[in-house]
Amino acid sequence: MTRADVLTLALESEIAGKAADPATLFTKDVTGWSPYASVSSLDEIAEAAAERDTAFSNVAILFRGVDEVGNKAYAEWVIEADHTGLFALGDGAEIEATGRHVVLAGVTVAEFRGDQIRAFRSYFDEVSVLEQLIGD
Repeated sequence: MTRADVLTLALESEIAGKAADPATLFTKDVTGWSPYASVSSLDEIAEAAAERDTAFSNVAILFRGVDEVGNKAYAEWVIEADHTGLFALGDGAEIEATGRHVVLAGVTVAEFRGDQIRAFRSYFDEVSVLEQLIGD
Protein backbone atom coordinates (compact mmCIF):
# COMPACT_ATOMS: atom_id res chain seq x y z
CA MET A 1 0.00 0.00 0.00
CA THR A 2 1.39 3.43 -0.91
CA ARG A 3 1.55 6.33 1.52
CA ALA A 4 -1.21 8.03 -0.48
CA ASP A 5 -3.34 4.89 0.00
CA VAL A 6 -2.66 4.87 3.76
CA LEU A 7 -3.64 8.55 4.07
CA THR A 8 -6.80 7.99 2.04
CA LEU A 9 -7.81 5.00 4.18
CA ALA A 10 -7.00 6.88 7.40
CA LEU A 11 -9.22 9.80 6.40
CA GLU A 12 -12.03 7.50 5.24
CA SER A 13 -11.79 5.58 8.50
CA GLU A 14 -11.55 8.52 10.90
CA ILE A 15 -14.00 10.83 9.13
CA ALA A 16 -16.45 8.66 7.20
CA GLY A 17 -16.40 5.57 9.42
CA LYS A 18 -14.90 3.11 6.92
CA ALA A 19 -13.74 -0.02 8.73
CA ALA A 20 -9.96 -0.01 9.28
CA ASP A 21 -7.67 -0.78 12.19
CA PRO A 22 -6.09 2.54 13.24
CA ALA A 23 -3.09 0.65 14.66
CA THR A 24 -2.14 -0.36 11.12
CA LEU A 25 -2.42 3.22 9.82
CA PHE A 26 -0.92 5.33 12.64
CA THR A 27 2.10 4.97 14.92
CA LYS A 28 1.35 4.68 18.66
CA ASP A 29 2.93 8.09 19.25
CA VAL A 30 1.11 9.81 16.36
CA THR A 31 0.50 13.53 16.74
CA GLY A 32 -2.12 15.48 14.87
CA TRP A 33 -3.71 18.89 14.62
CA SER A 34 -6.79 20.47 13.09
CA PRO A 35 -8.68 23.67 13.90
CA TYR A 36 -11.00 21.59 16.15
CA ALA A 37 -8.65 19.19 17.91
CA SER A 38 -5.13 18.08 18.69
CA VAL A 39 -4.09 14.50 19.39
CA SER A 40 -0.86 13.04 20.71
CA SER A 41 -1.51 9.31 20.65
CA LEU A 42 -3.34 6.54 18.85
CA ASP A 43 -5.87 6.37 21.72
CA GLU A 44 -6.70 10.07 21.36
CA ILE A 45 -7.45 9.58 17.65
CA ALA A 46 -10.07 6.96 18.57
CA GLU A 47 -11.59 9.29 21.21
CA ALA A 48 -11.82 12.21 18.74
CA ALA A 49 -13.48 10.01 16.12
CA ALA A 50 -16.07 8.80 18.67
CA GLU A 51 -17.01 12.39 19.51
CA ARG A 52 -17.54 13.26 15.83
CA ASP A 53 -19.68 10.16 15.36
CA THR A 54 -22.32 11.58 17.71
CA ALA A 55 -22.62 15.01 16.02
CA PHE A 56 -22.82 14.11 12.33
CA SER A 57 -24.38 11.37 10.22
CA ASN A 58 -24.45 10.48 6.53
CA VAL A 59 -20.81 11.49 6.35
CA ALA A 60 -19.13 11.25 2.94
CA ILE A 61 -15.64 12.26 1.86
CA LEU A 62 -14.64 13.06 -1.71
CA PHE A 63 -10.97 13.30 -2.64
CA ARG A 64 -10.02 16.01 -5.12
CA GLY A 65 -6.39 14.93 -5.11
CA VAL A 66 -3.99 12.71 -3.18
CA ASP A 67 -0.25 12.74 -3.74
CA GLU A 68 2.98 11.84 -1.99
CA VAL A 69 6.47 13.29 -1.95
CA GLY A 70 9.25 11.69 0.07
CA ASN A 71 7.95 10.70 3.50
CA LYS A 72 4.80 12.89 3.18
CA ALA A 73 1.38 12.43 1.64
CA TYR A 74 -1.13 15.20 0.87
CA ALA A 75 -4.90 14.94 0.41
CA GLU A 76 -7.31 17.62 -0.75
CA TRP A 77 -10.85 16.67 0.24
CA VAL A 78 -14.48 17.72 0.61
CA ILE A 79 -16.63 16.34 3.43
CA GLU A 80 -20.43 16.40 3.42
CA ALA A 81 -22.52 15.46 6.46
CA ASP A 82 -25.82 16.01 8.25
CA HIS A 83 -25.76 17.65 11.69
CA THR A 84 -27.93 15.24 13.67
CA GLY A 85 -26.40 15.30 17.16
CA LEU A 86 -24.85 17.54 19.78
CA PHE A 87 -21.74 19.33 18.48
CA ALA A 88 -19.29 20.27 21.27
CA LEU A 89 -17.28 23.42 20.61
CA GLY A 90 -15.17 23.29 23.75
CA ASP A 91 -15.30 25.23 27.03
CA GLY A 92 -18.83 23.88 27.54
CA ALA A 93 -20.26 25.50 24.39
CA GLU A 94 -22.45 23.20 22.29
CA ILE A 95 -24.73 23.34 19.28
CA GLU A 96 -27.85 21.18 19.39
CA ALA A 97 -28.67 19.13 16.28
CA THR A 98 -29.92 21.37 13.47
CA GLY A 99 -30.53 18.76 10.79
CA ARG A 100 -28.58 20.95 8.37
CA HIS A 101 -26.40 19.53 5.63
CA VAL A 102 -22.83 20.89 5.86
CA VAL A 103 -19.99 20.90 3.34
CA LEU A 104 -16.36 21.38 4.34
CA ALA A 105 -13.32 21.56 2.06
CA GLY A 106 -9.78 21.09 3.34
CA VAL A 107 -6.33 19.60 3.05
CA THR A 108 -4.47 17.06 5.19
CA VAL A 109 -0.70 16.67 5.25
CA ALA A 110 0.70 13.46 6.76
CA GLU A 111 4.28 12.62 7.68
CA PHE A 112 5.22 8.95 7.75
CA ARG A 113 7.52 6.70 9.73
CA GLY A 114 7.86 3.65 7.52
CA ASP A 115 4.39 2.81 6.25
CA GLN A 116 2.45 4.45 9.11
CA ILE A 117 1.38 8.04 9.72
CA ARG A 118 3.57 9.60 12.43
CA ALA A 119 2.10 13.13 12.30
CA PHE A 120 -0.66 14.93 10.44
CA ARG A 121 -2.16 18.38 10.07
CA SER A 122 -5.58 19.15 8.63
CA TYR A 123 -6.39 22.63 7.38
CA PHE A 124 -9.92 23.94 6.82
CA ASP A 125 -12.09 26.94 7.60
CA GLU A 126 -13.81 26.01 10.86
CA VAL A 127 -15.86 29.22 10.77
CA SER A 128 -17.60 28.02 7.61
CA VAL A 129 -18.93 25.00 9.52
CA LEU A 130 -20.33 27.23 12.26
CA GLU A 131 -21.89 29.55 9.68
CA GLN A 132 -23.60 26.57 8.05
CA LEU A 133 -24.86 25.28 11.40
CA ILE A 134 -26.15 28.53 12.91
CA GLY A 135 -26.61 30.79 9.87
CA ASP A 136 -29.93 31.61 8.25
